[in-house]
Amino acid sequence: MIDEPDRSWRRHSQRALTALVGATALLAACSLAIEYGFKPDRLPVPERILVGLQIAAVVMFVVRALAGIVFARERLDYLRSRWLEILVIVAGLLALFVEAEVSVRPRTLYILTVQIVLGVELVYHLSWAQVLLAQRHHPARLMVGSFLVVIVIGTFLLSLPRAGTPHRMGPATSTPRHVLNCAFTAVSATCVTGLIVYDTPNEFTLFGQAVILVLMQLGGLGIMVFGTVFGLLLGRRLTLSESVMMQGTLAQEAVGRIGRVLRFVVITTFLLEAAGTVILYNMWDDSIPPGGLRWFHSAFTAVSAFCNAGFSLQSDSMVSYRGAWQLYASVMPLIVLGGLGFPVLSDLFEWVGSHLLGKRRFPTASVIAGRADTLSLHTKLVLLSTGILIVAGAGLLLFFETPSRVNPRYPADLRADRRPQPPVMAGETWPQRTLDSVFQSVTTRTAGFNSVPMTLSAMSPASHFLMMLLMFIGGSPGSTAGGAKTVTVSVILLGVVSVMRRREAVEFAGRTIPMDLVRRAGVLLILMFGLVSLTTLLLTFSESENARFQEILFEAISACGTVGLSCGITSELTAFGRFVIMAAMFVGRLGPLTLLLALAGRERPSRYGFPEEGVIIG
Repeated sequence: MIDEPDRSWRRHSQRALTALVGATALLAACSLAIEYGFKPDRLPVPERILVGLQIAAVVMFVVRALAGIVFARERLDYLRSRWLEILVIVAGLLALFVEAEVSVRPRTLYILTVQIVLGVELVYHLSWAQVLLAQRHHPARLMVGSFLVVIVIGTFLLSLPRAGTPHRMGPATSTPRHVLNCAFTAVSATCVTGLIVYDTPNEFTLFGQAVILVLMQLGGLGIMVFGTVFGLLLGRRLTLSESVMMQGTLAQEAVGRIGRVLRFVVITTFLLEAAGTVILYNMWDDSIPPGGLRWFHSAFTAVSAFCNAGFSLQSDSMVSYRGAWQLYASVMPLIVLGGLGFPVLSDLFEWVGSHLLGKRRFPTASVIAGRADTLSLHTKLVLLSTGILIVAGAGLLLFFETPSRVNPRYPADLRADRRPQPPVMAGETWPQRTLDSVFQSVTTRTAGFNSVPMTLSAMSPASHFLMMLLMFIGGSPGSTAGGAKTVTVSVILLGVVSVMRRREAVEFAGRTIPMDLVRRAGVLLILMFGLVSLTTLLLTFSESENARFQEILFEAISACGTVGLSCGITSELTAFGRFVIMAAMFVGRLGPLTLLLALAGRERPSRYGFPEEGVIIG
């Protein structure tokens, strides 16, 4: 039996070793960023020091693992959960004793192995650190903190010399402004918005574009979800408290299904993005050579579409490819599926499976309703509202962009360099105009791609206002999309219908929606309206000399709804205006209510109530 002093010594030793490992890992992470962020002949630190830090970090990981074996009560279970450290040792020995005939030198192979394992270890421990922190902190605060950490890391990586093209840092761009622009890009990518101040294909290198790709994937999938699933793949098990934390993140009622839902989220995401990548491969013109670069181009676009990010490796977004069938067979379905939300995709998958393979093999989440072959109320509401918005939006855009209804006169107060082209959609044939209308109706609700220019003269004012409404509504809860959310607006409209019908309850599809959800939807809608109003007010104050009010309002709604569409004023924003847009994108991605919950103190239940008294409304 272990006495108390021995336990205390072991506990303090483990804490000291963990602190030492963390400090070494942080230095090694910085060394990796410096090695790959600077050109080999311009490293600020000698390469041998960088490699030494990386090897030292891996050694510390191994030492920590061996110490864990000594201190562990169940050593077999500990070895199963720490198989990665064992793999490090084996891979290192194999790299050291590799035969000379191999084209890669043993030292190079060993360093590369160390760096790969170091990267995996860092992601592993960072992922589970934020899961463990959720046991002590409110999930809303943890979500805000995790997004901030990823944004800071993304800003640092995008600011490295190797991430940008040489002409990006010209005489007109000071270092502080350059860092601000990189921070703007990191926020836009992590918050899956797509507003840019640097032209992604021309001012970011392949390394910088890869950083943006990772930020989009993290922001779209969810940082907490990604970290939890990464740990599950490495053999870690969810505790009850961690399952409860993820239950709120995934909007699931059954705690026991969290692990299954997490795997479904990640597998579905990567399968859909892979399918989109394959379809997009042959869409690009000869300027993108076949091979690895074209595959990267396709994967970047597929991830951006499914995550509703709106980043594109073409300067004109999708305008050059609006006649390609792959645009409508890959990008558009990815946007819709990403905007439906993972709860809806899971419900649809299990509903289809229960019909094709039988109910016993697919006991669905719809069991809540009492029948395994019935879609949930949430799924029905999302599908109906999404279908109505797509069809109505496309029909109205097609109507507004009819040649006889488009005013050919341009605003007289536009600067000469922004006086443009004639109306684009109105000049197209009926088939192409219909495709453009459907695509814009789909992408306007937070995806951010555009197949036609968005300038004031390219489309009619009515079309711009319609797109603002669609951007404000956004996608569905639990999805990669932003905005006020389709279910929020639908519940409010159902409440209006119940008042008009003089019904006390809010009803839909034979079900009664709880009044608590109706009140919550009202709060969300008001907060979203307040966010858009505040953003517009601040931008009107700072950008009135460079932009018209219609452009400012469009930009504000696009940022708050994490859409990414712009009338062309993003790159002309002042430093204050860029900070405003960054804050709007951040709050819009997390949700105003989530941010308020993160800032609020602990819940204090009221021990008493006041008498009711009515007021006059309406």
